[in-house]
Amino acid sequence: MAELDPRAARDDIAIEGFHQNAGRGPIPELAAIIRGMSVALLGSVLGGGLGFLFLVAMARLVNQHDFGLLVLAVNLLTTAAAVTIAGADYATIRYVAAAKTSGAKRGAMMAPIRLVMTLNIFVAITVVAFAAPISKDFLGQPDFTRILRAAAVVLPLTVLAQMFSACLSGLEQARGELVRKVVEQAGRITLGVLALVVGFGLIGAVLSMAAAAAVTAIAVGYVLLRSLPRGGRTESISGRIVIRFAWPQAVGNVATQLWVLVAIAILSRSTDARTVALFGAAFAIAQLPLLVYNAFTYRFSPAIARLSDRGENESLDHLLKSVTRWVVIMAVPLFAVAIALPGPLLQIYGSKYRPAALALAIMTIATLLNALAGPVERALIMTGRVKLEMATNLVATVVVVGVALVLTPRYGLIGAAISVLVYTIVRNAAKLYLVYRTMKMTPLSISLARPLAAAALASGVAIGMARITGAGSTLAGTAALGIVLIATYVLILVRFFGISQADRRTLALALRPSASAKVTDATAG
Repeated sequence: MAELDPRAARDDIAIEGFHQNAGRGPIPELAAIIRGMSVALLGSVLGGGLGFLFLVAMARLVNQHDFGLLVLAVNLLTTAAAVTIAGADYATIRYVAAAKTSGAKRGAMMAPIRLVMTLNIFVAITVVAFAAPISKDFLGQPDFTRILRAAAVVLPLTVLAQMFSACLSGLEQARGELVRKVVEQAGRITLGVLALVVGFGLIGAVLSMAAAAAVTAIAVGYVLLRSLPRGGRTESISGRIVIRFAWPQAVGNVATQLWVLVAIAILSRSTDARTVALFGAAFAIAQLPLLVYNAFTYRFSPAIARLSDRGENESLDHLLKSVTRWVVIMAVPLFAVAIALPGPLLQIYGSKYRPAALALAIMTIATLLNALAGPVERALIMTGRVKLEMATNLVATVVVVGVALVLTPRYGLIGAAISVLVYTIVRNAAKLYLVYRTMKMTPLSISLARPLAAAALASGVAIGMARITGAGSTLAGTAALGIVLIATYVLILVRFFGISQADRRTLALALRPSASAKVTDATAG
């Protein structure tokens, strides 16, 4: 995809050029998505990897009780950001992507940012005021009060950076996420470790997250400023339009994040901070393979809005299946490593985290199922079916809250992990049905069986080697086993099961963008 230049003429050419490319057919479109995905994936891998290293560093620098409090802070912040962004990020992506002129694209960014920042500043002030009762009465952690107040300062800053990134995504540029994730997570590691070394303690580490978020907002804002399409009169959209689209998504976000909050709160009240730390460690590893899924769906979202707006349903159906297939091809070996070698992987936190092995395997199965379902959530949202998406989140949350209330007090860490699995099954099954019922589309295809079978066979090889050699007892041995699993997966998939000719051609176009013109000419001929 052409990069938007500050100068008006080049911007208009870039925007028009992309839309012309979109009409060339499903293979060039998918190739463009894969190219954009590679940038988003780089941001996801670097950002997610750095975020993971941040937790590892904190786990090794503070005691397990304090790490449990930090896990609470990070999860509450993630939950609050997802809730208080109130679906305005999706509204921004949808309306910016669907806008026909440069002025309309700029105008589609303004109202969502104003609404979201007003809400976030209000929420941050409220949390600071009521931090004591939230910590003591709701979470059962009176020592958490000052940490929660520090986390409230982070909230509006990190959400502002997310909104700037959503604007860039609407322009079909993935580099906003690359800058956001890398700068924020690198800042957290650098400043957080420095705060602990200097002696500012856990409060200093959390406040360093606020400093990192501020720097990130400035960095992503600068990229957006350079990328804004020039020319024409700015045509702002009404705040009512944004609210009408965003409020169901806001409710859905509350429901989506509530199960995480409830699971941690129930676990915190029924066990102790050490068990919360085990849950946080396992949950973090289980989420890592989703970096591939998130990168694809983030780049695919504006394409969904654009194709749906133009009525190109056949192309959208093809791309939905293709994107899901590529997500599985690239991500399933990472899921397999966490499912086949959960105990050895947890050693990265230290040997005292190995008891979370079963919980890690269960939660990784949940995230694998989420990836297999494909970007059904984005399909519902970007085609305007936000109320259906909201309804599925509400139903799934009601179910999982009931499951968590029964299982977590009785089975502790494993009960919380099973709650995560139940939530994923209910939520994705409902969305798969709704996408099929309302759009006559499905992301599922028989071609998904090939990478799944290759991953299962490769996992068997890795498990066998671990039992024979005992390599899983060290981090170096675990890394070697992971490499063997992934290499075996690639060998089995490519040499024995095969990759379709269409996927090979798509990959060639993604790696050599100049070849797309030749494909277009041949198709036209």
